[in-house]
Amino acid sequence: MLKHIASAAIASSVLMSSSAVMANDWFVGATVGSADHGYKEHNGLKPEFRDVYTAFRAGTYISENIRVYANLGHVKGSEEGKYEDIKLNSKIKNLELSISADYVDNLFQFSNTKYFIGGTLGYNQMKVDISGENQTDKLSIKDKDGAALYGLQTGLIQEFTPNISAEFGMRYAKMNNNIHLGDFQIKQRDQKLAYINVSYRF
Repeated sequence: MLKHIASAAIASSVLMSSSAVMANDWFVGATVGSADHGYKEHNGLKPEFRDVYTAFRAGTYISENIRVYANLGHVKGSEEGKYEDIKLNSKIKNLELSISADYVDNLFQFSNTKYFIGGTLGYNQMKVDISGENQTDKLSIKDKDGAALYGLQTGLIQEFTPNISAEFGMRYAKMNNNIHLGDFQIKQRDQKLAYINVSYRF
């Protein structure tokens, strides 16, 4: 599945490029943010993990107002709890591979400050590792599940130089990851992301 999405990302970038795209229209960037995931366990509990989101992006401006880019993102979190008499340590990882497209324009009449709004479509893989123990037993179970990811993002871009810019954005994404771990069932439904990105435009 990841190979198919990576191929789609490359194909989209090639097909959406035009003769108007110059060498300095390509960009790369690094993203860091805070991700709030909505989980639901089998017993009705809804634990929320607020974890650090990190990502790498690469893309191109296909016109003055349209940009497309691929994202490779990672989120890792943990939570401690108790099930009956067993102390549990739960670790959850999310790996995202997605393609985004944004409409970008000047904010009011500021030439170096812009707003953007767009959408994201991709693939999210969730991995869960639960370990625990009591006085007599030890528990160790793990599993992973992949699901489609889709969402909307918006924010502001501040250009410091023709090549360097910072982006302050928010994204809401939906996914449908389900993991069954014996008596446990964990469902991941959405992600609320606030982030900062620094990009270099070639």
